[in-house]
Formats: sequence, C-alpha cells, structure tokens
Amino acid sequence: MRLVAWLTLCCALMAWGCGRDEPILIGYSGPLTGGRADLGVQGRNGATLAVEDVNARGGIAGRPLKLVACDDGATPESAVEADAQLIKAGVSAIVGHMTSAQTLAALPQAAAAGLVMLSPTTATPELSGKKDLFFRVIPTNVAWGLALAHHAAGAGRPAVCLVGDSDNLSYVQSFLDAFDQGYDEAGGHVACRRMFSSREGVDWAALVDAATKNGVGAVVAAASAKDVAALARAMDAAGKRLPILCPTWPYTREILTMGGRSVDGIVFAASYTEDNPRPRFQDFMRRYQERFGWPANFAAVYAYEAVEVLATALGRTGGRTAGLPEALLALGQQEGLMSSFAFDAYGDVHRQTFLVTIRDGRFSALEGD
Repeated sequence: MRLVAWLTLCCALMAWGCGRDEPILIGYSGPLTGGRADLGVQGRNGATLAVEDVNARGGIAGRPLKLVACDDGATPESAVEADAQLIKAGVSAIVGHMTSAQTLAALPQAAAAGLVMLSPTTATPELSGKKDLFFRVIPTNVAWGLALAHHAAGAGRPAVCLVGDSDNLSYVQSFLDAFDQGYDEAGGHVACRRMFSSREGVDWAALVDAATKNGVGAVVAAASAKDVAALARAMDAAGKRLPILCPTWPYTREILTMGGRSVDGIVFAASYTEDNPRPRFQDFMRRYQERFGWPANFAAVYAYEAVEVLATALGRTGGRTAGLPEALLALGQQEGLMSSFAFDAYGDVHRQTFLVTIRDGRFSALEGD
C-alpha cells in the first residue's frame, strides 16, 4: 500500500520530475468555497503568481516550487483537516490561513509537525509577541480600530453600535475592543455591541433594528464583505442608513457587487490601498489582472508577499525546512509589494494604516488620512 501511495505521488509530480529535481512543496490553506472565498481564492491566486515568478527565476537551489492548495472551509474543524492533508503531502511550510479563527485552530497541529505557518491576512493580536512558528505579513487589527476611532471622533463623535461575526471571534473581538478603547479615550460613546453568527444565519432586519436604537449615529461592523453588504442593504431597506466603519476584512470587490449603492460611503481602515504608486505594486496588479481575469485585492497582494518572503528564506536553507524560522527572522527588510516590511523578533510586522472609502462604486483613499 505504501509503495502504491509513493508511486501515485511521484506520478502526480512527474511534470517536475522525481529525485533531485523534485519540487519543494508549499502548502496553501484558505477558504476556496463559500461566503469567505473572496479572501481564499484571491490568496491562492496571489500565492500562485509568486510561485510562478520564483520558478521563472530558477526556483530554489535548482528545484522548482509547487503550491499545494487546500480549502479550509472557513471553519476551525475543516482548517485542521485541510492542514493535516498538507502535512501528509510533505509541504515545507503552510501559507495561511486567511482568517484568524482558522489560524488559531490549525496552528498547534502545524507547530507539532515542526512547520512554519506564514499568514497573509491573520490579524488577531492574540498571536502577537510569541516565540513560535507563526509569522505574518499583515499587522494586527488594533491599529485599524484605533484609526477608525480617531476618524469617528473627528466626525462629531456620534454614538456608535459595534457589530461583529462571532464565527471569527478573536479577530472581531480584538478589533471592536481596540475601537471601543480608542473611542472612549477620544470622548466618544459606544451605545451597544451586537454579535451574530454568519454560519447560523442572520435576521438582518432584526439586527439593524437592534443596532440603530438609542440615538446611534454610526455602526462599526467587523464581518465579511458578504455580511457587511447584507447589513448595508438591510439598513437601506429599513430607512436607517447610517455611516458604517469597517476593518480590512470586508475590503474586497465582493462588497461592491453584493452591496450596490447601499455600500457607498463605508470607511475601511487597512494597511492596504489600491491608490499605491509603487511601480512594483502596479506591475503586480497588471500581471494579476492578465493572469486571472479580475483585479487583485489585499489578500492576493499579501499572499504574494508571503510566498516571496518564504522563498527567500528557503533559499537560505537550501530548500530545507530545518532552520526556516531562523532564516525568516534573519531576513531583515523586504521590499514587498504594498510597502517594505521586516519581521520583528516574534514574526510580526508593522505597516502603515490607510483609511479607504467607497465612492460611486469604487474604492478611494480618504484625503489627509
């Protein structure tokens, strides 16, 4: 049985050859189906483009990279199962996950296997400041919460209601807590906090009714693009359109297609903006559009950066998993696509925060922020 399994794997990799030319496998784990596939598919595509670029330059130590992608199903249970498949396939590291809940669920298994997990978009601060095998190219969401609190304070300090998806609790709670703290320090008032489960289904009319009582003048929403679009449409239907402030999570084109005119005016805090003049960023956006047929979002950009920095570290280890965490920490400043960045001693990064809004169905950076 083992011989048959080995032969099957070897044949699957025949295009790359077996033996000394055998590819270095990199795992990718993200939501490729369902309501959060806007992150997962874009992340996979960005990672794919990075692998193709590395191979066009000769690969790593004369060996090509090969991306092995698994659908983590956007649930903790399926994330663990997806990563178990990647570990069994013999990947050298896992690029993922794209949401914090899945990363927290799957990280212990990857660590037990001695594998680096390098996330493009996991932003919970729960994983900050730890000497472990977790790395990321996106900063935590705390800065985004504080930036939006400052923005709301400058807009007249309306009473706000905090709304979030409990299925990604670590991310949502930490972001809402950061906003709450920053807004309180700025003299603002949080009138309510309402949580929902996207997995269980949402009565949007009832949620809008609960979130817009008691003089609430704005809503802070931490949820997927699909759910924030549904919230905005429900607010319009109820005649209760209020400003909506969001972290990076729903900042994808799906919010434009699903929300229509209802999402105009939403403000996002992110470490990403499409209004980036860097030639390297613009070149990536052009090539991504040509390769996949639609525009890249932040998940694609950060996944490309994750694979690129991983490949650089693998180059230092000769393609071996042993010593990979130390190689990543020793890299120093990396050029990146969005901006340059460097891992700190704990595998975290710090990057600039931007405020972005939707105007006439398009994303646009806010002037002066």
